[in-house]
Amino acid sequence: MIVISRNFKFILNKLNCLIGIELLCCLCLFYFIDFSYVISIILGLFFSFLIILDFAVSEYAILHGGKKGAFFLFYLSRLFLYAIPLVVGLFFKNYFHFFVILISLFTYQVHYIGFEFFRSLKKIKRQDFNG
Repeated sequence: MIVISRNFKFILNKLNCLIGIELLCCLCLFYFIDFSYVISIILGLFFSFLIILDFAVSEYAILHGGKKGAFFLFYLSRLFLYAIPLVVGLFFKNYFHFFVILISLFTYQVHYIGFEFFRSLKKIKRQDFNG
C-alpha cells in the first residue's frame, strides 16, 4: 500500500483529470500522424506518474516517518525510473520516439509545479497586506 499525504492525493486527482484530458486530445491528434508518437507518449506518461508517486512516497517517509537515511535510496529509485523509458526508447528506435518520451516524462512534474504556483498565487492574493 502506498502511503502519501492527503494534500498530495488531492493534487494527484486534479492532475490525473487534467493530464487525462490533454492525453486524450494528443492521442487523437497523433494517432493520425504517427502511431509511434502515441505509444511514446503513453510510455513517458506512465513513468512520469510512477516518478511523481515515488516522489510523494519519499516525501512522506522522510517528513512523517523520520527516515532521513532513506533519502539516497529514494533518489536512486527515481533516477532508475527516469532511465527505464529512456533506455527502452533508445533500444527500440523503430517503435518509439526518444524526444517524445523525454518530453512526456516530465509531464506530471511540470503540471505539479504549475498547480502549486497557482495555489500559492491565490493564497497571496487573499492576504491583506495593508495591516
